[in-house]
Amino acid sequence: MSEFRSKNVDEVFCRSCGSVIKKEAEICPKCGVRQMPAPNTAQSFNMNSEMDHWTMTLLLCLIAFFGVAGIHRFYNGKIVTGVLMLITFGFCGLWTLIDIILIASNQFTDAKGNIISRGNRAL
Repeated sequence: MSEFRSKNVDEVFCRSCGSVIKKEAEICPKCGVRQMPAPNTAQSFNMNSEMDHWTMTLLLCLIAFFGVAGIHRFYNGKIVTGVLMLITFGFCGLWTLIDIILIASNQFTDAKGNIISRGNRAL
């Protein structure tokens, strides 16, 4: 007869044998199987954020309406220049073209001065 036990807030079920273990446990003490983070947790959502941030910035700038509206600048925290682009429609696309070149050549910065680059990975 198998024993039934509910888990506490700081516990999870082992993905292999189903026994109750601590959330922090990397290996189940009962079966010895390494535990992987759940698919929908914040820990597993850590994608290559540098690459994704660069890609999203470039896409927002390339899309016709979003580029001239300065949405890519809002996305990177540059609120004042984003508003200026929104009001002037990106100087009829000239400002947007310059930003596309800056983003593609890894010279575009966010509001804190950090360079938005595609990192070491190739597209």
